[in-house]
Formats: sequence, structure tokens, C-alpha cells
Amino acid sequence: MLGLAQDYENELAKKMRETWGREKYWYYHRSSYFSPVDVKDDTWNAAQFVSLSPSGEVNGYLGYGIDRECRYVTYLEIINFTGDISFGIDVMTMIKDIFEVYRYRKIVFTVVVGNPAEQKYDRLINRYGGRIVGIYKEHVMLPDGQYYDEKIYEISRTDYYACRWKISIE
Repeated sequence: MLGLAQDYENELAKKMRETWGREKYWYYHRSSYFSPVDVKDDTWNAAQFVSLSPSGEVNGYLGYGIDRECRYVTYLEIINFTGDISFGIDVMTMIKDIFEVYRYRKIVFTVVVGNPAEQKYDRLINRYGGRIVGIYKEHVMLPDGQYYDEKIYEISRTDYYACRWKISIE
């Protein structure tokens, strides 16, 4: 279940601190520098959520940037703290809300190539008619001092609806 990040700011900050410096989370933080999530007071430039377990514990953080003038989502922030299966459901709820509730016209996001979540993003764009826009070569340096490629994705609302309709009748 999704909750507003503002309502869980202290618990979210603690969970994020627990990820700092841990190799498992290098791909999310993308740097050897770590800072807390800047939970906004409003949703003009970004929407921020937490994924909650049935008992109300914070399982993860989900967010996205918003370009209001051009009506599209400019990035996704997704980090799972527990591996709980309900987290994936919350990610799909967020994607659905972006297109069906808030009616943004597309989502643009990136992943560091090699991130274990990369395959999940590939499946997401395939499921909803998205595409790989391109790859920036040696674009991100992780804490191991190595440079990694960054893959750019986009999913349009038109393609999302075409694929969603196709999935629902199959």
C-alpha cells in the first residue's frame, strides 16, 4: 500500500541511512556521497511515497519528478528496503496512477546498467510499449571507482493504454 512520504518522514530517513555505503544500494545512490531524501512539502515538482507492509512498516521509497509545463514525468526514484512482494505492486500502482489518475503524457527514467533492477525495468517497458531511448556510455561512477553506462527509457501514455487494453483482453 502506498502512503505519502511526508507522513513517514522520520521512518523513511532512518531506512535510507541504513542503505548508505552498502554495496547493494550503490545503484540507487549512484555516488559515494549520500544525502537524506528531501521530502517536499508539496507535489508541484515531485511526488513522493512510501511502500507500506500490511502492518504499516516502510518497505521502500517511490517518487517521481514532474514537468508541469510539458505534462510528463522526468525521473523515477525506486528503492526497496525489504524485498517484500507488495513493493512491486506499489510500483505498478504508481505507474498506473501516473497515466490513469494524473494523466501525464509520458514517463522518462534511467537505470545504471548492471543494476539488478534493470531486468525489471526492461520488462516494465516491454509490458507497456515503452522503449529504450539510448545509452550514455560510462556515464555514472559508483563507489567502486568504476564507470557504468546509463540506460534511458520512456513510456508514453498512448502506448501504455494500447498495451494495457491488449493485456486485459488476453
